[in-house]
Amino acid sequence: MADPPVSTQPPATRHRRVSRSGCCAALAATALAAAFAPGVATGHPIDAASTFNLFIPGTWETDASADPAQETGALRPIADRIRHDHGDSAVVYFLPYVARAFDNGESYGSSKATAVANAAQVLRAFADDHPGARFTITGYSQGADAAGDLAAAIGNGLGPVAADAVLAVALLADPRAGTSGETTVGPRPDGVGIADPRPQGMGSLVGRVSSICDPDDLYCSIDKRRNPFLGQLGTALGKTADEATVAADEAATFATTIASIDVVGIVRGFESLPRAIADGDLQAAHEISGDLNGRLRPLVTLADAVDFEQIATVLALIPDKTGFTAAASVLARALAHVDFMKAADLVGRIQEVTWSAVGPVAVRAGAKTLPDSTPTTPADLAHLGRELASMASRVISPSAKADTEMAVVAPDLSSMATSVTEISARYAITNPRTLIHDAVSARDFYEGDSHNRYGSFIVDDQGRNAITWFADWISGRIAGA
Repeated sequence: MADPPVSTQPPATRHRRVSRSGCCAALAATALAAAFAPGVATGHPIDAASTFNLFIPGTWETDASADPAQETGALRPIADRIRHDHGDSAVVYFLPYVARAFDNGESYGSSKATAVANAAQVLRAFADDHPGARFTITGYSQGADAAGDLAAAIGNGLGPVAADAVLAVALLADPRAGTSGETTVGPRPDGVGIADPRPQGMGSLVGRVSSICDPDDLYCSIDKRRNPFLGQLGTALGKTADEATVAADEAATFATTIASIDVVGIVRGFESLPRAIADGDLQAAHEISGDLNGRLRPLVTLADAVDFEQIATVLALIPDKTGFTAAASVLARALAHVDFMKAADLVGRIQEVTWSAVGPVAVRAGAKTLPDSTPTTPADLAHLGRELASMASRVISPSAKADTEMAVVAPDLSSMATSVTEISARYAITNPRTLIHDAVSARDFYEGDSHNRYGSFIVDDQGRNAITWFADWISGRIAGA
């Protein structure tokens, strides 16, 4: 997984995403200015502050319009402890950002990129106004993902503040746990974060970054070879976990590819081509078959590369609040009932024959317009016409097997494809692969409660839980500065 630059917005190809991220950054800047106003939000004079303590909440714990002076979520007790121990000398700031994952059209990657960008802006602004300030950065879950990326950038000289100004970075349930240069506190997880460790490491911040992860928490400790959802998927498919991993990736490839194919245009081609042949308009038949051939090519390639029935099964198992994977599953199951190799071959033959229909033979065949001429027979054309009519009916309305629910959702291929397109537009799904990978990961996270019980997760022989340990450590780092 590539690390997003800390000073950039999400990819420019996601126009709606960029606009939303820009809005979030602007809101963060406004909130920052409000928090720094004397007597407003912080409750103490900012000029007296010696530390700026940035907290980045986890998924669904905040939003883009949240008040940064209001502690929230799992990190709240740590912030309360800092306020209690250090009073006016410590600014506490809870970062407003989207904090979503695969719902409301917002992918996890886009949401985290917003958090990194907003956090970088907030830190840079405070450092510019308070040159001698020191910083702590604390994140939970998605917030730890963003905080860790920010820390890695700072430690490698690419961040918004100097590394020597950072006192402590606390990462709770970091999806990129296992990054070189961080100190693991408490029981050591068997795996690494679901998003993989940061390859550049923590750089010069080594010794100042602490990470806590419950070994049972799949956000921050997962052996991908033993992924529970992939195990379940493997059972459903009759495959090993490794093969199920490949199947899930193929489902993501299918969803991305099918979203770019004009399935509705293909259906219309199969509706109009038989009519053109029946009317004897071979010029139109040639043009339609040429266009249809081009539209079919990526679908033929896809059909040759994946098993549509298996794809349908995988997509049906994936949790997704938008309904995209369910609609794509129905479409995949319908496509499994169409022989696209044969359909493409038939269309190609029609394209050839319509170029060769000439003179009296073409007239006897009922032709009204004539392309370039080479001999053919009426029987050739009649045979292709019958084949095409049969194939077209199977493309336009694929016959569902008795054990499928395909026809319940949509009566024809065009309607199925339109459902996928409409859901994509409604939820601004521009990268189906990301949505599917996020959803696959989310299925595992919902299986247990380890991710939400850090207040009772004991990490040392003094009996301190994760929250208390971080509160003690950060407060001690501030006191010793």
